[in-house]
Amino acid sequence: MKIENDLRTMASFLQAQLKDVETLIAQEKEDKAQEALNFTQGGLKNFANEIEKVDGGFYGLVGILFRRAYYVPDDIKKLREALFQEAERLQKLLAKNSEKNRNKLDRNVAKAAKALQTSELAILPTETVYGLFANALDEKAVKKLYAVKGRPTEKALNMNVASYADILKYSKHQPVYLEKLVGAFLPGPLTIILEASNAVPEWIHIGKTTVGFRMPSIKITQKVIEKVGVLVGPSANLTGDPSPQFFADLSPQILENAQVAIQDDSIYGLDTTIIDLTGKTPRLLRQGAITREQLLREVPELADIQ
Repeated sequence: MKIENDLRTMASFLQAQLKDVETLIAQEKEDKAQEALNFTQGGLKNFANEIEKVDGGFYGLVGILFRRAYYVPDDIKKLREALFQEAERLQKLLAKNSEKNRNKLDRNVAKAAKALQTSELAILPTETVYGLFANALDEKAVKKLYAVKGRPTEKALNMNVASYADILKYSKHQPVYLEKLVGAFLPGPLTIILEASNAVPEWIHIGKTTVGFRMPSIKITQKVIEKVGVLVGPSANLTGDPSPQFFADLSPQILENAQVAIQDDSIYGLDTTIIDLTGKTPRLLRQGAITREQLLREVPELADIQ
């Protein structure tokens, strides 16, 4: 009858969802796996409630006229229990894997931070490409970064920061809407150019009066910046070569000159959007992953952007 068919359809759908959760766990996409599992657990509760609601009830013309109750088949009830057990197993597996990956993350953060705190370079992922990072306040490390990349010394570097407070510390004459802009898009693929404060080392902005700010959204890179402080991190390629979107794209020369290289290919390869807020009117220097329309929707004060 229709009730039984509906219950079996619900069960099949939930089975498929649990398989999807297991696939996400195997791919180490923990956040997505937990989100999918939470959704599936809600469906399991609805499934169980539906079984309780219809079991022993009178349905259809025959059932109502002859008082013939409908009882949910035992195999469906057993399937309900099996689905709950599978969801519980996946939750435990997810918790175990999350703990393991947290420990791995902590070890990698500590390793990268130690290298950066001792004038060494580290290759870290950002949401756009892999970057070659150095402690921004360590002149020796920054000079090494320029040399390894073959980057012209007159070409300034952006500052990778961990917070809005850092942006305020290293800039001046900020627009009134800066906090709104930062809150809407950072961490994320946006570079904000502001007037540099006296706290910005000369070896970062090379005689310029401005400096760019980045706040990468990849978790491990965020944590390294928080632990070490302000970093510089141009793309991890030799000047003139393509930027590395995948770990396999990194050149041997770059790898051998970095003390630490952290792999995390959750990178989508789109350029950052660059916005210059140093003039009377804001300028969109490059539209990348964040579009002009998105900027205007979140920050209407940018309406006169050029």
